[in-house]
Amino acid sequence: MGERIVALCKNTGRSLKGKIALPATLPLALTLTTAPSQSELGGFAGTGDSNETVQHGKSATDGNDDPSDPDEGKLASADDNPRGLIYARVSSGNQLKGDGEEENVEYDQGSIEGQIEELTELAQKEGIHLPYDPITDEAKTGTNFDRDGIQEVFEISKRKEIDYLLVEKVDRIGRSAPETLYFIYILQSECDVTLLTPSGERDLDKVEGLMQTTLLSLMAEVQNDIRTTKAKKERIRGFLHKKNWKCKSPKIPLGYNETDDGWLEVDHGEKTIVRDLFQKFVGCEKYSKTEEYIDNKYGAEVLDGHQVKTLLTNFVYIGKPRLPREWLTETTYENNLEDPSLHILQKDESADIDVSEETFKEAQEIINEKDDDHSTDDDTHQLLDFIEEFSLFAVIEGSESATLLHHCGEPLVTDGQVDLKGRTVHRYRCRKCEESEEAKSYYQQWPQQYELDTIELIQDVVEGNSNFLGES
Repeated sequence: MGERIVALCKNTGRSLKGKIALPATLPLALTLTTAPSQSELGGFAGTGDSNETVQHGKSATDGNDDPSDPDEGKLASADDNPRGLIYARVSSGNQLKGDGEEENVEYDQGSIEGQIEELTELAQKEGIHLPYDPITDEAKTGTNFDRDGIQEVFEISKRKEIDYLLVEKVDRIGRSAPETLYFIYILQSECDVTLLTPSGERDLDKVEGLMQTTLLSLMAEVQNDIRTTKAKKERIRGFLHKKNWKCKSPKIPLGYNETDDGWLEVDHGEKTIVRDLFQKFVGCEKYSKTEEYIDNKYGAEVLDGHQVKTLLTNFVYIGKPRLPREWLTETTYENNLEDPSLHILQKDESADIDVSEETFKEAQEIINEKDDDHSTDDDTHQLLDFIEEFSLFAVIEGSESATLLHHCGEPLVTDGQVDLKGRTVHRYRCRKCEESEEAKSYYQQWPQQYELDTIELIQDVVEGNSNFLGES
């Protein structure tokens, strides 16, 4: 896998400049084929005016070669008056202001105010006019681009109303290296906006700028991974050692109530419903029929927000509450918490519904068989397969960012396969959000049908195939 990625990066580096200058028909083709539902990075492509030749790697000193210029060293002369926009972001509420409470205490450089102050001074130093108020994203994660502030930055950039985007560090834009690099690339290539930080310009048309920006983006992603891992370990300890259910999920499972100390206790009114759910599923082996049965017998509000499969696979019903196995990967924690008081499926001769722990095991066997019918295999197309079939450029330009992180920041896991124009691709789901969101929100597929159509079209243009225009 590593060798394939290195090879792809080398090939991309050799051919990137040639592929950026696509025929003038490409922006029109992208406009006609890109689905309106594309969001985040997918919406950043095809923004340039096809009638313009965009100058990349712009420096405000262009055309100012007079060695006697007293303002030499600045980004532009006063007459050029380059326009800039400040963007600042923090991911946690305690960074919104500096640590000091007194007026004269300096702001923390990591705070919103600290970033704005530093970047305002940078703009003054470099002779950049700031026609807009700073744009901020407060208490927003940088793992995705679903942020009002960064979207506003892009809208202003598309209108060609700024020349520079000023940020404190590259990771203020984003902490996912591929998405961040792609965003910066689109700003520069399509909007003619250059990224500027206190340490200098980030010009992706120059080898030095590309390497520096890539390294900074990768470092930010690694740092984010470290923070995520630390936070996850805190949640693991909270669940296993302190018995705090919310450390695993914000949603209380059907059949239980939350105690004052954050754990669970059996809801005897819902206990019967859970037992009935297991008995029905084992009898019919269908999720939909089980859900319909529960809705008709107990009311649709009972399963409101709960997915039948999620309930059926929850070990808490046999007194063994468990964390997702992938949470404990590369940790020393044992996923062996037991609480007999939570066992809802115990054999009870006096109960109207005859279920036991064996019923739970039968349900797991049925579910495993269903999953095996949609299991992964060697023929499944993944990201690198699409890149090799088409090209890195076509995949980046034609699809939204491919990431195995859900919008909540949790890793996605494979959950079956779907057919896509003769190719088998994975479907993914978020274990965390499946307990609190609708299925359409926590399931993802890459690429979507419209994305593959766009990828194919771009590759045709890159290779000089004009058949898509109806030419013979």
